[in-house]
Amino acid sequence: MSRKSRSGTFPPDQEQRDRIVEELDRTMLVEAAAGTGKTTSMVERMVAMLARGKCESIRNLAAVTFTRKAAAELRARFQIRLERAVRETEGIERERLERALANIEQGFIGTIHSFCARLLRERPVEANVDLAFQEIDEVVDRGLREEAWEELAAGLLFED
Repeated sequence: MSRKSRSGTFPPDQEQRDRIVEELDRTMLVEAAAGTGKTTSMVERMVAMLARGKCESIRNLAAVTFTRKAAAELRARFQIRLERAVRETEGIERERLERALANIEQGFIGTIHSFCARLLRERPVEANVDLAFQEIDEVVDRGLREEAWEELAAGLLFED
């Protein structure tokens, strides 16, 4: 049963939404259909982690998604929410949020591909990759996958 708010009814999953923002000492996986509030919940959790000092610096914050469009939306919504939280908060929490906002570009919000590329650029020796490696674009990637598939299929046909 859903609870009532001043403007109407809370969603039936309000308890889970609250846990996302309140249980900051736990790692969580949030799975839900499109349009159900995952981005909003993620943004609220990120701001809460910074405000409460669970994430000491925005440099330690990473939000990873699958598409560039989703990453751009998440980045924009995070900045807007962070700006609003600075105005609404006082004391040490406000100081933490102001520091995060001033250094917002140091946090990582992007795709899984860009996150992996960033790690490889930061640690090329440990990852055993060429220092001059470059990411490939979607067209080249698709072509390489098609070529690999054709080679595999040809090999299987030849063996049979």
